[in-house]
Amino acid sequence: MQMNAPAFGPRRKTAIAMALFAAMALTGCQLPRSGPMLREMTSANDAKDIVVKPVSRELAMASRVPEVADFPTRYRDLTQAGFDRLVPGDGINVKVWERDGLGVFAADPSGVSDLGVQEIDRSGNVHFPILGKFHAAGLTLAQLHDAVVARLSRLVIGADVSVTRADGARGQMVTVQGNLTKPGMYPITQTSQRLSSALAQAAPVQTNPEQLIISLRRDNQVASVRLSDIYRNQANDILLRPGDVITAYDAREYLTVLGAAGNQGRVAISKRNYSVLDALADARGLDDKLADPRSVFLFTPAKAGVDGKPDMLPVVYQFDLTRPEQVALAREFTVREGQAIYISDAPFTQVQKVLSAFRVTMSAGFSATRAIDSDSGSTPAVTQ
Repeated sequence: MQMNAPAFGPRRKTAIAMALFAAMALTGCQLPRSGPMLREMTSANDAKDIVVKPVSRELAMASRVPEVADFPTRYRDLTQAGFDRLVPGDGINVKVWERDGLGVFAADPSGVSDLGVQEIDRSGNVHFPILGKFHAAGLTLAQLHDAVVARLSRLVIGADVSVTRADGARGQMVTVQGNLTKPGMYPITQTSQRLSSALAQAAPVQTNPEQLIISLRRDNQVASVRLSDIYRNQANDILLRPGDVITAYDAREYLTVLGAAGNQGRVAISKRNYSVLDALADARGLDDKLADPRSVFLFTPAKAGVDGKPDMLPVVYQFDLTRPEQVALAREFTVREGQAIYISDAPFTQVQKVLSAFRVTMSAGFSATRAIDSDSGSTPAVTQ
């Protein structure tokens, strides 16, 4: 038995021709992809549109920041807190016990003349009944006591005097605010004159001490460290000054991971010296089916000039993760807020896309010819 080749009608020929044309067109068109390939990054470098730098150990070490940051010297070189120094806002109580019996001061049945609580004003002065005005700001309680005794000696022959700071009115206060359990204003005392004391009272929400920023504003200047820096370096547990404002807040920093990653999007920078390898791990690594491990790029913003316009080309660092030493460098290379990691598709990925599109197109063409045959009722001729 012999089978003759089927005769192709006009409609069938047209369907096959359209399928072949579509398949050939696919091989020449731009297939979908997430971004530039390695060759295009190289071309952009040659055209001086960007600067591509293969990562090196020197570049990785230069990217890192110290593991512990410190407050500036002006905050740390104080030898004593001066918590016993009087400041505006302090309430001062003076009590007098006369011994000469002249009764210059009105006394209660126990013989005590309480001059009441008087607050030091903004000028640093305090006024007491009969005794008059004293410049108290900057003095210790002992020095103010001596000044009161000297003034009192002009009025009475003999007296005992006590000068104390009132609990209800204190000028030596610091403000603690932000991501805290108990924010508020706290006094500076002999037992709570350091930064750690104020923070202990305010109870920071320290889910991650490495990511909690402690900012201190003093004399219209602001300096910041992380909570972990205070734990690691005693010198950062600075002495407080009246009027200090302490703010605790989370360090919210992100970078972007794009391209052939397991998960594209924004990635939170969760620690100091957060590395390229950390970011890739949080993005679920490279996509084995798509990624070119030779083409992992870290994009950094161009630096702005005086007029706000970029005065330097963007620098792009290239990591070749097929080389073990480059994987080690990716672990050491620190990334920062606003940077982006891009992973190129592998060249073979594009070939797979072409073949896949070709198979789909040809399948559609053959389906169309079968449908034409079915509609026309034609069958291949068979002879014996």
